[in-house]
Amino acid sequence: MGRSVKLLIGLVVALAAAWVGHGPLGQGAAFIDRTEALARTAVRDAGVPGVDVRFGRDPLSRAAILSGPANDFQREGIGDLPGITQRVADVPGVASARWDNGGRPIPLVAETLGLAALAYLIGVVLGRILFRPKRKSFLE
Repeated sequence: MGRSVKLLIGLVVALAAAWVGHGPLGQGAAFIDRTEALARTAVRDAGVPGVDVRFGRDPLSRAAILSGPANDFQREGIGDLPGITQRVADVPGVASARWDNGGRPIPLVAETLGLAALAYLIGVVLGRILFRPKRKSFLE
């Protein structure tokens, strides 16, 4: 079996493991549920009634979508006073926060697969650097 086939098989296995953890094992949905609960707490702590936060569920997304009655100051803040948007964006796990006006966030599965592929490729490069067989010198 050639080296490129082995690398391809390793990449496919890494991506399959990431997908299984994200989808069938439910880790993606559990992550979004925890992140959404923290974001709702941040919105509640802002003290603006009627503002809601949600995350994409089909497909799962780390982009927070805010909605509700808030003026520009409450939404964006001023100077050192963060608005609701910044409070939600600062929640661990939130990729971005925006007010409901359309747009398509990046699906969580795409982020997961991209990170798995990147981690695999970093491992391949490090393995190549650290464990490369020594070449014979032309003088030997």
